[in-house]
Order: sequence, then structure tokens, then C-alpha cells
Amino acid sequence: MPHPKPAPYNIVQADTIGTTWALPEGAIARLGKGYQPYLTNSGMSLSPDRTYFVVGTRIGLWWYDISSMTPIALWETDRGNICAVDISPDGNWIAIANWDGLVKILDVQSGECVAQMSRIEECSIYDHIAISPDSKWVAVTSRKGTVEVLDMQSGECVAKMERKLHEEQFRFISQLEFSPNSQHVATAIGTQIYLWNLRTGVTTAVFDGKNFAFSANSQLLACENHYKIPNTIPPRGASNISVWTIATGERLAYFTEHNELITSIMFLPCGQFLASSDRSGTLHVWDLTNGVLKDTYIFDDISRIMLFSLPEGNLLVTLFLRETIEVWDIERHEKLQTYEQQVESIGYKWFWRYPELVIAHTLSNNGTISKTKHTVSTLSEIHSFPYSLRFSPNGEMLAVKGSSGGVVLWVIKSKQTQQIFIKDKSIKSFTFLSCRNILAISWEPNVYKVWEVGKIDEVQIAEFSPSMELGRDTFAFLDSRFAFGGKDSIVYLWDIKHSEEPDSLLGHTDHIWSLSFSPDGKRLVSGSSDKTVRLWDVDTREEIAMLPLNRPITTMALEFSPCGRLIAGGMLGELCLWCAEKLILQYTIPQPEDSPRPYVIAFSPCGRYLASGTWWWKGMVQMAIRLWDVETGENLHTFWGHTTDVQSLAFSPDGTLLVSGSFDGTCLLWNVESLIAQ
Repeated sequence: MPHPKPAPYNIVQADTIGTTWALPEGAIARLGKGYQPYLTNSGMSLSPDRTYFVVGTRIGLWWYDISSMTPIALWETDRGNICAVDISPDGNWIAIANWDGLVKILDVQSGECVAQMSRIEECSIYDHIAISPDSKWVAVTSRKGTVEVLDMQSGECVAKMERKLHEEQFRFISQLEFSPNSQHVATAIGTQIYLWNLRTGVTTAVFDGKNFAFSANSQLLACENHYKIPNTIPPRGASNISVWTIATGERLAYFTEHNELITSIMFLPCGQFLASSDRSGTLHVWDLTNGVLKDTYIFDDISRIMLFSLPEGNLLVTLFLRETIEVWDIERHEKLQTYEQQVESIGYKWFWRYPELVIAHTLSNNGTISKTKHTVSTLSEIHSFPYSLRFSPNGEMLAVKGSSGGVVLWVIKSKQTQQIFIKDKSIKSFTFLSCRNILAISWEPNVYKVWEVGKIDEVQIAEFSPSMELGRDTFAFLDSRFAFGGKDSIVYLWDIKHSEEPDSLLGHTDHIWSLSFSPDGKRLVSGSSDKTVRLWDVDTREEIAMLPLNRPITTMALEFSPCGRLIAGGMLGELCLWCAEKLILQYTIPQPEDSPRPYVIAFSPCGRYLASGTWWWKGMVQMAIRLWDVETGENLHTFWGHTTDVQSLAFSPDGTLLVSGSFDGTCLLWNVESLIAQ
């Protein structure tokens, strides 16, 4: 009987990559698929027949077709923030868990929720979720180190796994699995592997190890045992492998041939052999009947190797090399496929975290073997972290900070990425110098570097080593000048064309959270955890004044109006607007109780409107982006869409578009032309 296909929710036929799927009201496009949790691989799951896979992100549940690598549905967009998913072995159900402590069981074919459990009072965010092989139970693990087994139909907790008090220091659970016969649950917690009776929650065995695998008949458990290799500089870790008989707790075999930490371990379907790979690219196959090493394969110059066994017995591996990903059939000594690595793409991120996708896509080619590099075009979409974003001066481009490096350039008209600048640099912030040139700040251990980036060239023009750690840095730019600060309470001001080192503005006594230059560059305003807002003279490096506040409070966002006559500030519970000439507080705008943190703000180019974006507050489902009339303080419109903190806002140069970047890993483009015209 064929496995069901997921209900095609929210698809737009003309849009094959999902840019316009399930958009919130007022949005015209979404850039990015949303962040997917990378602490574990539990945010992804492959259908049993390997025809589709699902990815839980902070904006929802994306379903993808394996052969084409194109999205086919988008679920759970109201709340998103999905941290763990698993498809049942029969393909009929999917279990998901989100940040709010909700566990849901959904019917794959209809998309309907058949059971929902709320465990947040007892647990925290879930890192793992797993459906039992008989599809009767679902197990979840939390970041507090708890393990629970829930009834799939009723949602009731049938067993909660407890550990002894002296073991509580090990909380992070790195692996969760049911035994194939659905009688046991195993977890890797710290440096130990716990085996629990499924229905009673009683611990039946504890083994040393950090990685494990069940045999197909549920009689054996293979465990990786870490140890330090003595007299090595720096100290090196390595692994041995123990194979245990579950019923008696006796060790059946012990293998010591690995000289590096193990990356994957598995029993082959026949049950007679065990395969394991390590960080050096060495793959061993063990004969369990005789307790000896059967075969060894060595792959050079790789960063990761992962194993995968087909039901018919073939042993496949994925090799992550410097520039490519390769799939090999070990027994045939045959390379099946080669993929180009696009390090900043969601495809690479997903392949790295869940290598079964690489195998499944290779097998979907119906045995066709490609001898050339292969790029999955629909997964080349960039994985960005929109903490910083800027429109180009002509409004045609949008630059966004990459998730692991570089600045990603999007073309507004096509909603496609065009280029990634300084890919190998950890970018802190940036600004446009012209429509093509960007000034960017990168961070390396103990040093900030300043880059001027053109269409082709990337030139380092300055660097600075701070005397103290800055923590979460805050930056403000104006042409060749920029200001930055962090938790050392100093505001650094640097004109890189006229000075080799930044100047220090002293006065604050705590973390610097917000900075903004006046349009003419003569003044700088700063907000700090010391609950003051200070105005500085850029030329003299002297403090002009402390701006008045209704109450002592940390100002998390500051922005000069385009004319320079107003300063806006965002803080808990209110927005403040100061007269920048008289240095008085003109008025405040109280914020709604359900969204009290307007921690990011932006003026429209005409200066008549102010946009504010909120951070998450308990009970919020979607974040508010509000458009205010600066003269009256009236809330003209509220957009709802991001599932967690809004991190950045920017108007297009002509004022018709507003872009918001969020901690959910996406940018939303909003049409504000009609609102402003009113």
C-alpha cells in the first residue's frame, strides 16, 4: 500500500520555491525558509518510502519532494517555532514539538491535528521527538534532561524517565531512539546511555557512551566509548565500541581500532555486521559472529563521513569534502553522485545536519549515476540571519547578514539572491557606500576588521583589537565613520579615513544597546543598560547631554529622523520621541500590554512615519510591526507575521516598501505605499 502524501497546504502554483506561500496580510514576499534547529538532527524527518522529507523551522513545517528538491506544502504557519519532528514508520502520522511546549500529532494525508499535548509546565523546549515503530507511542526529550513517553491517541503521559540526583549535571540529550520492537527507549545523556522500559519508565541499563545503535532484532545495543589519547598535543579524543546484549547486560564484543571520535555507527540489516566511521575518514566493518574486523575503508581529506544502510543490505556513505559532497556504494566501490557544496545555502545546511537526504536524493534518480557535479538549484537559497539589513541607495537590492558568514545580496524585483560578499568572514554589521559598494565589519578572535567590498574586490582597509570583550555588539554607520559598543560600557567612534584607531566616548557604566548618528554626522546618540540616553558631539568627542526619560529604563533602539530634528527610542512598554534641538522629551507612545517590547525602529525617508518591531513576549503568537504617525503618535497600521523577535527594520529609499528581519530567519517585504498615501 503506497504511503500517503502530505496535504498540499498553502502552495501557490506559480511560485515553485515558496516565496509567497502563507504570507501574512500586507506582505508581498518572504525571503528565507526560516531557521531550523541545528543542535540535533531532530528538526528533520524522511518519509519511510524516501519520496519526501519535512523540515521544521521557526516559520512552520516545510514539506519537500525528494527527487526534485522542491517544496510541496507549508504547514503550522500560525505559530511556527518547530524544534523537533518525526514521521511515523507507516508514513501516516507526523509528530511535532514547538517552543511553546506543545506536542502535536498530525495526519499526514489531511494535515489535521489528531492529538495535542501541552507539557510546558513540567518541561522546557524539546530537542527530540520520536514515534515508536508500532506507531503507538511518541517520546520527547527536553532541554532540562527529561524524557517522557506519550500515548499517540490520547496524548496522556504513560511514562516519565527519572535519573538519580547525582546524574542531573548531565542534561543535554544528544540522541533519542525506540528499540525496533517498541519495548525500550534509549537516550544519550552526557557521557552515558540510558535504556528505559517503555511502559514503566524504569531504567533497565546504563552504559558508558555518547552514540548508540540498536540491532534490527532489538537484542543488541552498540555504544561508542570516548577516551583521551595520552601524550598528544593538543589532547585528542578517540572512541572504542562496545556491543551489549540487552537482555542480560553482558558485553558481547569490544572493538578498539578507531583512533578518532566516531561520527556514525550502525548494524547492517543482516545483523551479522556492524559498521562505524570516524572523523579521520576511516570506515570499519566488524564481524559480530567472530568478533573481528572484517573490512576497512579510508577516505582522505574529508570533514565528515556518515553511514546509511539500505534494507537490501547495501552500505552507503556520504562524504563531506572541501568543495563537494559525495555518495558511495561501499561494497561496489562505486561513486553514485557528487554534489557541489554551497556553504551558505539551506541545502548544504540541511544535508550536513541530516545526511539521509543526500542518500535519498541520490537513490531517487532511479539508479542513474552522474559522473559530474550536481547542484540542487531550489536548495541554493541562502540561509541568512537578518540581524542587519540594508536597502541599496537605488532601492534595487537588499543586503542581509548571512547566517555563518558574508553579506547576502537580494534582488528586490526577482526576490532572488544575486551574490554573497566576503563569504568566509563573520560579519557583525555593514552599510552601503554606494549602490554597489559595501562597508562591512567582520570579527575574528580579538580583532575587528573593516572591509570595503565592491562588485568584485574585497579589500581590508582597517582593523581594531578591543581591550575588552564587547559581547553583543551594536553598530551605527555614516559614510566612512562608524560607532560601536558592547558590554564594556565604552562607545567607540572611528573615522577610518582619518584615524588609525577609534576614539573612546566615556560616560556610560553598562552595556551599550543602541546607537544612531544624526544625518549631518555631527551628533551621536547612545542607549545603555545603565538606564540613560546620552547625546555626543562627534567632532569634540564630548557628551552634550543626557536625554530625559519618564523613568529609569534601558533604551534598546534609537534612531534620528531624516531631518535630524527628532530622536526616537524604543524601550519596554513605550516609544519616546525627543526634540533633538531643545533636548526635551516631546511625547511618549505607550505600547499594548500584549506586545510591550518595541526594540527595533526605523523612520520613513520622508520622516513623517515611524515603524517599530517587537520582540517576543509571553503569550505572543506573532510579532507586531506597527506604523506610527510621527506628528500625532497615532498607530496607522499593524502588521502581524514573524513568529519571534523582529531584529531589524528598513524602508526602501522611495518609502513604498518596509522590510523586516526576524530571529525566525526570514525577511518579510511589506507594501506600505497605500498606508502612507492615506
